[in-house]
Amino acid sequence: MLFRVGKSVLTLAALVLVGKQLAGDISSPKLQSGGSTTVFEKGPNAFGMPLANITKTNRRNHVVGNSFFNKNWVMAPSSTTARDGLGPLFNARSCSSCHVRDGRGSPPTEGQLMTSLLFRLSIPGQDTMGGNKPDPVFGNQLAVRAIPGAEPEGNVSISYSSIKRHFADGSVNELLKPFYKLQPNTGYGHPHPELMISPRIASPVMGLGLLEAVREQDILKRSDPNDRDGDGISGKPNYVWNPENHKRELGRFGWKANQSTLRQQAASAFHEDIGITSPVHQAKPYTKSQETKLGKLPNGGNPEIEERMLAKVVAYLQTLAPPARRNHRDSQVIRGEVLFHQSGCAKCHLTEMKTGPQAELVELKNQTIHPYTDLLLHDMGEDLADHRADFEAAGREWRTPPLWGIGLTKVVNGHTRFLHDGRARNLEEAILWHGGEALAARKAYSSLAKEERSRLLAFLNSL
Repeated sequence: MLFRVGKSVLTLAALVLVGKQLAGDISSPKLQSGGSTTVFEKGPNAFGMPLANITKTNRRNHVVGNSFFNKNWVMAPSSTTARDGLGPLFNARSCSSCHVRDGRGSPPTEGQLMTSLLFRLSIPGQDTMGGNKPDPVFGNQLAVRAIPGAEPEGNVSISYSSIKRHFADGSVNELLKPFYKLQPNTGYGHPHPELMISPRIASPVMGLGLLEAVREQDILKRSDPNDRDGDGISGKPNYVWNPENHKRELGRFGWKANQSTLRQQAASAFHEDIGITSPVHQAKPYTKSQETKLGKLPNGGNPEIEERMLAKVVAYLQTLAPPARRNHRDSQVIRGEVLFHQSGCAKCHLTEMKTGPQAELVELKNQTIHPYTDLLLHDMGEDLADHRADFEAAGREWRTPPLWGIGLTKVVNGHTRFLHDGRARNLEEAILWHGGEALAARKAYSSLAKEERSRLLAFLNSL
């Protein structure tokens, strides 16, 4: 029997062979970033797919949560009571304003108001729970937008200087180091003279449920804060305060691992980014010094997002699937993976983890996953330092970001900006910004010939 496909003619036997090869690829552990949750989507919606093994019940929760993640919140009072209460101070009107297509943010272009790049604020010292002390006037985070009747807290200007990195073969790469200057709205008052600011770009949100399902003991066994094995890598955990159960927990999420659960992460983003109160954060999202200016403005009730809807948003985050790897049989990619290990990148970007049997969702249990992170804090050197502690994370320390899906950033988000503030304009620049514990890996990369560097980048783009 013959089948016509375009201008080709295939026999039934050939079709069966192609089918077997395709099935073999799909079942290959090298491709399955998230085990049986992995989706084989590589278009603009590659980060927005539900778990491949999702149940009917969790699919319904996913769909409802997706709606609240993507649609804009509005001012109160409104006939849309389930979505009113925006502000009075905010950075974005929806979660997806920052995490476009569930993906990665980028710095603003010249003259553009910031959305997916935000700035954390604090003053020296710690609060009673071991976290940052907010600025008395402007709080924990700068709000660059406000509802009518209120004014934004200010803005941040960004300038750049050039830093050159030299390769062993004589070629040079020019990096752009950002400098940030706060432009406060002094109508609220003046910031603390020792104010510290730290930029944060929005991270991709797919696969987070799997990271939440990794057992704490499996993360901690990789910790080596005193570098006892002498390999130059001293990853350590962050322990953060959970305001609901009133105890310290292992931090997993955020650029400094300063959130312990997806529920905490989501509730904090609603509160600080959109100005929405929740069962987790019920206090109005402004400081006491701002109360005279903002306290009489309308709100959407308390809490403004009810428990039922917050739970659906959390369920949405838990059930976003990581995309499969691509081109894993390409000779350039295969060689690049070898170089990735030889250069020492895998010491922090751990290639394999396993989720536990006690995961909250059955779909997430006992999965072998390949997120390329250890979820630990590492000293990344002075060039990347924000000089701002966050619970047990020091000013030079950052959590290892997952790399799964990183090669699809251009397809999903239309750019290739990386690192905590988006300063790196491509993957090579991201590598060249590494310092501290990762300096040896950066030097190993810089010593490679151009062809070998291209192969390592091809591997990263296959993830």
